[in-house]
Amino acid sequence: MSTEPLHRSQKPAVGRSIGLAVAIAGLCTSIWLGREALRMNADFHRWIVDRPMQTEINLSQPGESVVPFRQTCSSSHGESLCLSLGPDHDLSEDSLNLLEELSGTLVISDSNGVEVTSAIFSKATAWLWNGQLVLADLDTFQRGDFVATIRVESGAPALAGKQQTLYARYQLCGLEQMPAVVAGGLTVVSLFVTAATACFVVPGLYRYGFRQWPQSEETPETTD
Repeated sequence: MSTEPLHRSQKPAVGRSIGLAVAIAGLCTSIWLGREALRMNADFHRWIVDRPMQTEINLSQPGESVVPFRQTCSSSHGESLCLSLGPDHDLSEDSLNLLEELSGTLVISDSNGVEVTSAIFSKATAWLWNGQLVLADLDTFQRGDFVATIRVESGAPALAGKQQTLYARYQLCGLEQMPAVVAGGLTVVSLFVTAATACFVVPGLYRYGFRQWPQSEETPETTD
């Protein structure tokens, strides 16, 4: 009389393996999305205070200046060419009268001398916005290092002897931060999927590993 217990051979746990792969992929995606969200959010807050161009200038008489223009944002809805008259000057509507007779142009060119964008500035184009004296608006263009050529064709005599700093600012409305918000939301979703998958997969891996738990078949009846 002999008995021979039959056992199923251990097979790979396909579902458990797929679940682990999904959890790992979700974790990696969450890390990447989180880093992108932080980077884009940091970029947005830097653009708020960034000045791609800034130079001391004399707009009281004709002349030409060539200065670097480092463009770091291409998603703003515009850029402003602004004039600062120093910390001791209080901006008001009367400040616009200091620009009487002013006329000039700003030309942005690439390293090959090809014009990218330009703007004309004068008293007629100037206005006050958010505590700044804006001389002209610029169209947004691609990121990179450029050259700004400032030509004063007719100076504003009332500016003689005053501190004058010409600079550019990005016009931001908050929508430029939307990619960071979306990436942050996707990070949360990805982390939730990763955690949910791990809750189902990890216990099985801990108990059985990557193999199916062997199940014994019924032992057949013995015969003499």
